[in-house]
Amino acid sequence: MKKYIILLLLFPLAATAQKNYAQLLEQYMQAQNQVKGFTGTVLVMKQNKVLLRKAYGMADREWNILNTPETKMEIGSLTKQFTAACILQLVEQGKLNLDDKLSKFFPSFYKGDSVTIHMLLNHTSGIPSFTGLPGFDKIDKLTWSRDSMIAFFNNKPYDFSPGTNFKYDNSGPFLLGFIIEKISGLTYETFLQKNILDKLGMTNTGVNSWDKILSLRAKGYEMVKNKPVNASYIALEWPFSSGAMYSTVDDLYKWDRALYGNTILTAGSLQKMFTPGKGNYGYGFFIDSLEKHPRIWHTGGIPGFNSHLTRFPKDDVFIIVIGNTAITQNNTLRVVNTLTEGLENIVFDIPVEVPYVHKEVAINPSLLDKYVGKYNAGLTLEVIKKDNKLYRHRDGSADIELKPESNTKFFYADDSNRQLEFELDAAGKVVKIWFINNEQRGEMKKI
Repeated sequence: MKKYIILLLLFPLAATAQKNYAQLLEQYMQAQNQVKGFTGTVLVMKQNKVLLRKAYGMADREWNILNTPETKMEIGSLTKQFTAACILQLVEQGKLNLDDKLSKFFPSFYKGDSVTIHMLLNHTSGIPSFTGLPGFDKIDKLTWSRDSMIAFFNNKPYDFSPGTNFKYDNSGPFLLGFIIEKISGLTYETFLQKNILDKLGMTNTGVNSWDKILSLRAKGYEMVKNKPVNASYIALEWPFSSGAMYSTVDDLYKWDRALYGNTILTAGSLQKMFTPGKGNYGYGFFIDSLEKHPRIWHTGGIPGFNSHLTRFPKDDVFIIVIGNTAITQNNTLRVVNTLTEGLENIVFDIPVEVPYVHKEVAINPSLLDKYVGKYNAGLTLEVIKKDNKLYRHRDGSADIELKPESNTKFFYADDSNRQLEFELDAAGKVVKIWFINNEQRGEMKKI
């Protein structure tokens, strides 16, 4: 990762006088590539016009092959929305009912008579996700039979009584793939190809398998000690209808366009898909809003790849990011997810900072006393001083040093990409701080 700062990256996008969205989006993504190491493809569309369509970094680091917008990448759990659409098509054909019980298709499944197709679609079944069960990391590289895979998570205690709660899982969509096959008499891949992909001309999308020869296929990478390595292997029989698809940004835009019409699903089915249930989850999508802009979105992750698809149906905005280097910040936050939030904010004129490399500077220690105190915005953050240094203090956890990068702005020393910027009045008194987390700014008043 390049360790330098491009001067134009030092200023918040909100301060840009002229709103050239294409330029702002490109500036932001260049920084994500150069500072955070993002590699992958991005498409931002508004009212059927391209704001940004570009690729960054390498598709194959060993052969020095660059990513392009046409590069095929694994999309992980974005597969779930396609599985949901296949199920709804079978419902429309009268071959399936959303109230059908799991036991109808798998008579021996534990508590199968308490779980409906609806619950499998919106993650309220309570069936534990097989990817989270102890021992899965010992078998995820093995090609098992269908019955053996289901047996791995069958007869396990449910996370909650079916229908009473929400917990995102991979087991439900996995079972739905087999139900599609039982009902249609086709393989999941064939049904998907015939009923969705071919109809939409999604010629660069399909269900992945390691024996396929795919032109323009990207390799996936992971970061170990800040260095890229080849992604770990997983047998694709496991992600199956829950996460085994590959695609391109252009093909996924064709999918977005179809969700505004009735080419694939009727208006009634689309309404079911986009109606939020528990956890604000519909069928294959989360449904919420960004500053009063209705939003439909989902993320995906599979070894070496992360993806994030967002639709703003009222504004006709579509954003898809697919990364082929799986990078996390602070051990939990996927860079693909945080940068997608930044792209959303740029499109809707919400302040966002372009990432840059934080460098400590020397300041007068006498300035620190005025910053000490408690700040609140729903939660309380306390700033303390020790040995002429500032620290973020929270009871029950270690203090984190705040290193100055200017007289009023400090960054967390734990490499978590968080900063505090103190705002002063005319008399030099602190009135608030801006808590900046992965380029997103939040106001906190001093108390």
